[in-house]
Amino acid sequence: MSDERDIITGKKKQICIGTFATREEALNALSIYSLKRSNAITNEEARNLAPDLFDRIQQKTQKRVPTFKEIYEILDAEEFSKLSKSSRKGYSCWIKHFETIYNRAIDNITLADLQYVFDNDKSANGTQVHMKVLCSKIFEYAVIHQYIPRDYDYTSYIKIADFKQSTKHYPFSIDETRKLQSVDTSEAHLLLIYIYTGLRAGELLYINRDNIHIDEPCNDDGVDRVISYIVTGSKTTAGKNRVIPIHDDIKQFIIDELIEKEKRLIDCTYTSLNSTVLSAVNEYLKATHTMHDTRVTFASLCQLYKVDVYARKKILGHKLKDITFDIYTKASKNKLWTEVNKIKL
Repeated sequence: MSDERDIITGKKKQICIGTFATREEALNALSIYSLKRSNAITNEEARNLAPDLFDRIQQKTQKRVPTFKEIYEILDAEEFSKLSKSSRKGYSCWIKHFETIYNRAIDNITLADLQYVFDNDKSANGTQVHMKVLCSKIFEYAVIHQYIPRDYDYTSYIKIADFKQSTKHYPFSIDETRKLQSVDTSEAHLLLIYIYTGLRAGELLYINRDNIHIDEPCNDDGVDRVISYIVTGSKTTAGKNRVIPIHDDIKQFIIDELIEKEKRLIDCTYTSLNSTVLSAVNEYLKATHTMHDTRVTFASLCQLYKVDVYARKKILGHKLKDITFDIYTKASKNKLWTEVNKIKL
């Protein structure tokens, strides 16, 4: 037996840690239990001292501790379900990397166990950063709900894969972009629309014609202009419902491909976009570009032609740290349109 205090009354209460055949065995069990409760020894050390006694004490005294996967499922229901569809999908992908410790009780997972998972995972730095975040959330939940002491949260010590600059994405060169301008096909037109707008691939799929504005009067910066722009965006708060100025070089392509055509090539899945539009362009250019390369190209062109950095971030849907500039660029369609038309190919 061992003394504990009731958390409400403060009175001592007796807790049974098991029944034993001899006095000596009972005293040994009590010693192990006392040392473990005072954190004088770890669970692993207690198990090494007397495996049978330790397991019997655990079964008798310990409330059921959830497994790594069970805590994830609780977080998925209570926290991750409130996130965007893409964010929640990210967590559902990252948890799969921890399959080897799915069924381990959270208090029985050591730093060595966690590091083994990361060391043997073939993912790059970016994925492992997310894995570590998920791991931290799971252990934080365990600490908050008193399944483990705070000192048992080892996640901050996990070492992840080194960052390596990706060579997967590279911009379309000036020559490649000019070649596309000389090709009168829907595939070339669509790729140029992506290059000149910096839109994510999915942000243009099934675009609503009502969100495309051609030759509208605007004087929101005090100057009367006639401008064209698209309202679209996704993924992040900064990227939603944002104004994308239409560069003069692609205005006719947008009219031809996105407004006037009854059957638009852009009304397709992401997979179809790659297998039709992108593959046709790559074949013509003898290249291996990805759809994301169009976004990289836009950012590169903005830098090359000194497009205002805050306008650039606003168009790309990147969050601005300076709230003053955030409000300014949001208010001025003219500013965005004049900045993007600095690009001259």
